[in-house]
Formats: sequence, structure tokens, C-alpha cells
Amino acid sequence: MPRPKLRRPDAGAGAMAPRRALAGRSDPRFNVALARGIEILRAFRKGDVYLGNVELAERTGIPNSTVSRLTFTLAELGCLSYIDTIGKYQLAPGVLSLGYLLLANIEIHTIARPLMERIATESGGTIGLGVRDGTDMVYIEYAHGEKGMARNTSAGTRIPLGVTTMGWACLQRLPDAEQIEVFRLLQQRYGDDWPRLHKRIQQAFKELRQNGFCVGQGDYIPEANSVGAAFVHPAGNTVLALSCSGVRSALPKAELESTWGPRLAAMARHLAGQG
Repeated sequence: MPRPKLRRPDAGAGAMAPRRALAGRSDPRFNVALARGIEILRAFRKGDVYLGNVELAERTGIPNSTVSRLTFTLAELGCLSYIDTIGKYQLAPGVLSLGYLLLANIEIHTIARPLMERIATESGGTIGLGVRDGTDMVYIEYAHGEKGMARNTSAGTRIPLGVTTMGWACLQRLPDAEQIEVFRLLQQRYGDDWPRLHKRIQQAFKELRQNGFCVGQGDYIPEANSVGAAFVHPAGNTVLALSCSGVRSALPKAELESTWGPRLAAMARHLAGQG
């Protein structure tokens, strides 16, 4: 009998991850109030214009009374804006300025962009460049080809780290202590699926060590294939990951292994200043 596919995490699974992550923090230096404020901001997802305190409490697992104090404080700091007519909040420019500071400091996306566009044009796939945020990967740059599936992909799009080649590549390059912590969070997020998922990640790690890239076949989106590679920023310790994905019929595994995986790995080495 064929083994069942890994369960693709839904929005609810991702929304409950912060509660478990905060609950596991026992280091006395860890400031829970600050962490909860950040989780409020992270609760906003693509397509969310307005969220109320009740919705934020449901997504984060933070008590309603605490959420109301946090949203008020974040609004006072310019990170949220309160819309009085509907009684809800939206992200404010204060958050945007932090994001642009990050991109300005990383800068690598401006170098990567033309290289990504070239591979997107030649392969037809969607090429993404992302960084880790908890158990997700966040796109900071992207390029679309004709065979790419995610036409709605944009900077800021989040995908789960645990079931994507971009995520596996990033995870493999993390420092040991950070990698162990992410494994712990993934185990909490995926529950009963974790043993099988952990085995799949180890397989990807082996491919990354041998080839510099890993290949996925329907692990995240059933009808899509993908390949991932990662590198460490040459001017710091930030791990960034690349992926090329597309419809399985248009980007078969053999083509990913022979052509686009090596091209992606070569791009990663170039961006790391090693080639």
C-alpha cells in the first residue's frame, strides 16, 4: 500500500505555532511580552487588510485582554493603525520601514534579481529568494517564468519551511544550535507527521551535501516539482535560500537534477562570493 502524502499545513496549523513556540521558552532572558507583540504583527498574512483583537487572539493563542493591550501599544508605536469605523487594525508604515531596513542591509536581492530572471526565463519556473522566519520562509525577491505556478507570489509571501525545498536548503545551512531549535519547532508544528517529515528532510540534507541542491516532487503542492539551494550572506551570517518550481509536467525531476539544480547551486555559490 502506498504511504500517505505529508499533510500540507493549513492556515490554522500555522496560526497555532506561536502559542507553542512561546510556551517552550524557559530562558530567563526571554521577554515574553516583547515576543507576544511580535507575534501579533506576524499574525497578519497576505490578503489581510484588517484584523480585530478577537481574530488576533485566535491566530496567536494570546488571551484577548493581553491582545488588546498589545495592539494599543503597537498602534502608539506606529506599527499598527486602528480603524475606528470598523474597530480593527491594519499594519502601519512603522513595520514597512523595518522591512526596508532589512532589505537595505542584506542588499543581495538586488544582485540576485537579474540572475533569477535569467533562470526563470530559461526554465519557465518561478524562482524565489527567501529567508527564514520561524518555521516559514519569506520571499524577499522572486522572478516568474511561463511554467511557474504561483502567479500571486510576491515579496513577503510565506511558505512553510518544513515541506519545501527552499526551507530544507535553508535549514541545512543553519548553525547547529539554531538548526536544533528549528527541528523542535517543526516537531511541535507537524505533530504525528513529524517522524516521516524528519526522514524526508534528512534525505534532502543528503542531496544538499552531495549535489549542492535538493529536489522535491509534490511535497508542498502536489502538482509541482521544485529544487532548492542555499548560501550564507558574504557579509554576515544570514542564511538565504533559492528555489525553482513549476508544474511537474513542465519541470520533470530529471530536468531539475541535470540542469536547474546545478544552475541554482552555482547561483548560490556566486552570491556567497565563492564563484
